[in-house]
Amino acid sequence: MLRESKRLETYALVANACTKSQAHMLSISKRETLEEQVTDELVKRGNPEVVTSVVSNSGAKISDFGFLNMIKRAEGDSIFAEQLGLRKDIPRHVFQQLIAKATSDVRKRLERERPDMARQIQSSVTELAGDLQSKFGPVSRSHFVAKRVVTTQHKLGNLNESSISTYARSHRVEEVTIGMSLLCSLPGDVVERALLDKNRETLLILCKTLDFSWDTTMALLFLGAKDHRITANDLRSLESDYCRLNIETSRSVLAFYQSRKSGTALDASMQAALYA
Repeated sequence: MLRESKRLETYALVANACTKSQAHMLSISKRETLEEQVTDELVKRGNPEVVTSVVSNSGAKISDFGFLNMIKRAEGDSIFAEQLGLRKDIPRHVFQQLIAKATSDVRKRLERERPDMARQIQSSVTELAGDLQSKFGPVSRSHFVAKRVVTTQHKLGNLNESSISTYARSHRVEEVTIGMSLLCSLPGDVVERALLDKNRETLLILCKTLDFSWDTTMALLFLGAKDHRITANDLRSLESDYCRLNIETSRSVLAFYQSRKSGTALDASMQAALYA
């Protein structure tokens, strides 16, 4: 019944996923179609067999939460990683994380099977590198002055959301970059990329991790936007995305980046940016 019944509504499937056995969840995962609310519970509570069934179900809608949790599941499981990468609805930022964490064999197969996604990512990396150079240029004396001031502020315990917000509203990019780098324990170039990428997900994740208000987050979004402008529709969409972000999930994503901050995997992962 859980697999075939057309009369079961989403709330009933969620209730069953929350209270029943793995066998019940496996049956639910094989339904012809599944809403995000259902797959969220299956991914969160299901065993590897259940989650693999969700990934292979083309009629299952998967949320950002679901994809991010599946990224964790893909570590050490090359078969699952490949199945996840072959989903047509996988967001670009998730595919990029998957590529960064995959074994070389899986990475090659995914790049071969998904040339559309691989080209998109490489194009984003190239374009973003050019944007960084044109906007920030080479490291200048002002950068070192800003670094000394912001670092001192951090050591005194005075670097916080209020100071980041003030810097952002004053269009002080270097101070924002250095400050966010210190607060998030990430390299400055990673923060620069997050500020400038057209896909604003990384920046939203960093702000959510720091538990910033929407007003501060909005100031940072405007700072990195072209000509410091964002349309009203885009802003509403970004606010909706930010509100939907789970703080604990965001922090787990940040922890992954922090663990690789001195390696090429992080750079590759962040250059195409996160969060969508």
